Amino acid sequence: MKQVKGFTLLELMVTLGVASILVSVGVPSFRSAIMDNRMVRDSNQLVASINLARSSAVRYQRTAIICTSANFNAAVPTCSGSTDWSAGYIVWVDKDRDAATDANEVIAVQAPIHDANTFSSTAVNRFSFDARGFGATPGDDLMLCDSRSGETGRRIRVNNVGRSNVSRQGCS
Repeated sequence: MKQVKGFTLLELMVTLGVASILVSVGVPSFRSAIMDNRMVRDSNQLVASINLARSSAVRYQRTAIICTSANFNAAVPTCSGSTDWSAGYIVWVDKDRDAATDANEVIAVQAPIHDANTFSSTAVNRFSFDARGFGATPGDDLMLCDSRSGETGRRIRVNNVGRSNVSRQGCS
């Protein structure tokens, strides 16, 4: 007698049923993990950009600025007056001390963040650092929130000296 190997229809249906239960439980938590990772990425990128501006100020012995920019993808991006950091920002060093960005002064450019996230400040659209790396502008708190409610946001606090830290913050 010849032995046949394979699955029966009943075994296949049971396997598909178990797989669908696992997927229905796993997908919502996976979505939450993706959103959490976006929050961490966006907050870490800003902190890294702030640290880049501070170290560049010391390196070039000139004022370094991180500011919001509406035209981050232009040949020579400029600072905007907006407090919406989610639209993008630039890091630049004022090498010729004319208070205007030139092509050779832009060090880093950050594109807008994910559409579901908001990243804003109450009053500040730029942070400046002097040649010693100290803050030349007042500090502020920036809030990073997404479409979820509860304690899913991040607060990036930049103090008057220019040091920054990130903490969890509830968003409404």
